[in-house]
Amino acid sequence: MAEIVAAGAAVHAPQLLSRPPHEDASKLDASTNGLRAFGEVLGAAEPDAIILIGLDHLETFWLEAVPAFTIVLSPEVTAHYTTRTRRARVHTELATHLLRGAIARDFDLTYSQDALLGHAFLTPLEFVVGDRDIPIVPLLVNTYLPPIPSPRRAYALGKALREALSDRDERIAVIASGGMSHFPGTARYEAPNFAFDEWVISEIARGRTDDLLALTPVNLDEVGESELMTWFVMLGLIGDVPGRLLTYQELSHHGHGVVQFLPPLPADQATLDREVPRFGGHEFTQTDYKYYRFPEPASLELNRLLHRIIVEADYRAAFVRDRGAVVAEAPLRDAERAALLEGDSFDALTALGAHPLLALSARQVTALERDRQAR
Repeated sequence: MAEIVAAGAAVHAPQLLSRPPHEDASKLDASTNGLRAFGEVLGAAEPDAIILIGLDHLETFWLEAVPAFTIVLSPEVTAHYTTRTRRARVHTELATHLLRGAIARDFDLTYSQDALLGHAFLTPLEFVVGDRDIPIVPLLVNTYLPPIPSPRRAYALGKALREALSDRDERIAVIASGGMSHFPGTARYEAPNFAFDEWVISEIARGRTDDLLALTPVNLDEVGESELMTWFVMLGLIGDVPGRLLTYQELSHHGHGVVQFLPPLPADQATLDREVPRFGGHEFTQTDYKYYRFPEPASLELNRLLHRIIVEADYRAAFVRDRGAVVAEAPLRDAERAALLEGDSFDALTALGAHPLLALSARQVTALERDRQAR
């Protein structure tokens, strides 16, 4: 039977790659140091393959298809963020085995042989895997395009994958890339729920998952924790193993956490001694998705335009050179066209149906393109 020799959960914030001057460099350093520390542990465990569980910020999939869970089977894969690109070998034979094993256990995984991955994969490849030549099995979880799977469903997928490993003999590492509380692209960007993070860390330290798995997707949306879905898949794979916090950093917009589960570490007594109220004292009130809502079909053309700005360099350059011409040619509604012509923030577009991540990314890449053209 395959042995899981290392497992950890890892922040993948793009600021760790881009190092914006307005961020607190010491906190970014603490996060990358935590990632590298787990990388040393992973390397020492000498895994034959890494199951890298990440997510899609709408870089990989588009509204033409929104799979809940996807495994990548290509011989190699590219992970990309702005000007940073990295190739990684895929353990295709193991990935195919896991796909077949999951489906045999009534878990209908999507698979891709041609997926471009985003910073949810690039960050752990850069700071955890580093220069180690270890093949990966990329697994994507839908966390931002509702309706998203439930924590229990993610955990069940992890268990199905663990069962599928029962007739293998590899040494396996698992990385769950994502978290903790943040609301990218929304009006709550500067208001993450750090108290909820503290509760998650407290539960993880005790190896307790019942309350975590009982959370609903709408609960996760309310506290900015939908990326914990990758953690739940990992927990299904490894079981209810306590996790030791390697680093936690409070940035103005994001809780950065790195947690090691395997090999097990001695418990942090200070964490165990600290009394943390259930859910960090948060009382859930939402009855539906609020921050990352279901993208209504009527907003498809607006979201398509934003997506093209993000992924098509020529289209982005044309938009920056002559926004009016590009907007005039797009089949948009009047309110959408007016909002696009009013300014550069893109924030008003979310009220018209733009996905927050698309609005945020479009703003970021057009700013970079404007600087490039100015030079």
